[in-house]
Amino acid sequence: MARFSVLGLALAAGAVDALSFLALGEVFTANMTGNVVLLGLAVGYGRTAHVMGSGLAFAGFCAGLAAGFLLVGRRAAGGAVRGPAATLGLELVLLAGIAVGWAEQVPRPALVAGSAVAMGLQSAVTRWAGGSGLSTTYVTGTVTGLAGQVLALRSPGSGQDKGGGVGRPLGVVLALAAGAVIAALALRLYEPAAPLIAPVAVAVAAGWWAWSARRGR
Repeated sequence: MARFSVLGLALAAGAVDALSFLALGEVFTANMTGNVVLLGLAVGYGRTAHVMGSGLAFAGFCAGLAAGFLLVGRRAAGGAVRGPAATLGLELVLLAGIAVGWAEQVPRPALVAGSAVAMGLQSAVTRWAGGSGLSTTYVTGTVTGLAGQVLALRSPGSGQDKGGGVGRPLGVVLALAAGAVIAALALRLYEPAAPLIAPVAVAVAAGWWAWSARRGR
C-alpha cells in the first residue's frame, strides 16, 4: 500500500479516537489497548455505562477485524487483490454513516459500534499491507517496530538498508496524533465538521492507493 495512503488511514484513526473519547462517552474505538484499559478501570470503579461502552467498542472492533480479514483474503481471477479495496469501501460507508448519524443525533451506542467496526476493518487492511509491525490504529506496536528499526540501523554491522522502514512507522505515529488534534479542534470550533474528518481521510487514502496501483507504484 502506498505510504501516503497509510498515513491517511492513520490520520483517520486518530480523528475517530478523538471523536469517540471526547464526544461519545470516553471510549476508544480505534485504540483497543487503551480501550481495554478503560474497560478494566470501569469495571474496577463500577461504572456500568463505561463498561457497556468499552465492551461494545471491543466487540465491534473484533467483528470488524473478522469481516476485514475475510474480505482481504478474497482474490479475483488473474491474481488481482480486490478484497482490501472492498474492505476500505465498507469502512468508508460506515464512517459516512456515522457522520450522518451524528448530524441526526442517533444514540451514542450505535455510533460507537459503527466506529469500532470501521476501525477493525481498517486494521485488517493495514495488517495485510504492512505486516505485523505496522498498525494505523494503535501506537504501541508501531513505536516498538520503529525503535527496532532505529536500533538496527545504529547497531554495529547491521547493514545500511535496515533503516529503510523508519519513515513509515514514524509518519504513522505523527499522523495519528495529527488526526486527534484536528478532530479535537473541530469539536471545539465547529462540531459538525468533526465526524467528517475520518471519512474524508479514508476516501483520499483509498483514492490515492487506487491511483498508485494503476501506475504500478
